[in-house]
Amino acid sequence: MGAERETQRDMLSVKLFFLVLGAIAAYNFNDWLEGEPEWERLVYEPGAFAVQTAGKPDLRKMREDLPFGEVEFQYLMFERSEVQYAIAYGDIPAGVGPDSAMAAARDAIVAKMDGEILGAAEVDVADRPARQTRIQAADESLVQIQSLLVDRRLYNLMAGGAPYAFDANPDILHFFSSFELVDPP
Repeated sequence: MGAERETQRDMLSVKLFFLVLGAIAAYNFNDWLEGEPEWERLVYEPGAFAVQTAGKPDLRKMREDLPFGEVEFQYLMFERSEVQYAIAYGDIPAGVGPDSAMAAARDAIVAKMDGEILGAAEVDVADRPARQTRIQAADESLVQIQSLLVDRRLYNLMAGGAPYAFDANPDILHFFSSFELVDPP
């Protein structure tokens, strides 16, 4: 009788194990079927902009010490297809020109990443002149930044990830080109 109970308990344990394993597989299969979150237009009134994001962005505040003083930046961050995206904005002191503001923010990012600038170009963002910079971090990852200054508000749009994630990735272009100003500051 004891051996029979032991066998029943072992069978119950095996069934329970496969039941749990099946539930985990079903959960993972459901995630796989859902795939990446779709791009959706986000209007972010506090920042006076709209942009396409995937999923719900995380919001963080960070203070940056820049040559002209401390600036608090609001960051909205999300991930899609192994690329991290962020929109950061902060109000810089009066009297700081666009070139100085964008260079200071770029240099702070390069220093944090212990990186090097691979290239820079003048671009248009939201029908305004902006600067695009590509940076390689010490860990070999890449970051592309597009910066523009509107009145006193500095915007930095960023995409970062492994170098292979940048190879002909239409999502990165989609993100950058989707940025627009709504009721600029």
